[in-house]
Amino acid sequence: MNICGKIATFAKPQTVMRQLKKRRVTVSDLTGDNKKQTTMNILKLNNGKVELRKDSGSLIRTIGNGDVINADINNDGSLILVTTVKGKVELRKESGTLIRSIGNGDATNAKFSGSDILVTTAKGKTEVRKESGSLIRTI
Repeated sequence: MNICGKIATFAKPQTVMRQLKKRRVTVSDLTGDNKKQTTMNILKLNNGKVELRKDSGSLIRTIGNGDVINADINNDGSLILVTTVKGKVELRKESGTLIRSIGNGDATNAKFSGSDILVTTAKGKTEVRKESGSLIRTI
């Protein structure tokens, strides 16, 4: 796992280790008085599958079929990015339902950057894409 707490990525699914990702968000009412801290869900990679868990650790659901090498959750916890061994990036709802596949099948990593998606390819390039999957630019 790297220093900033993001999920580490690995080239082979056999080397995927247990990893946690937690996001905290401060929510306030309309007047701004009663602030309370709510905890978002956690993504855990376990044996090539993505486990969506509550902050208490209890399992909500499992996503994937054993070929996942990386996963990321957006800031509000409603969308999940799953990168597979085959280089596919899947955008999924929190319920696990597939929304769409993103990219051309040569991805090694994908993560959210605000409302955009950063896809790292096997050639070492980074593609900036919209949630719709359309390419914004290549870096």
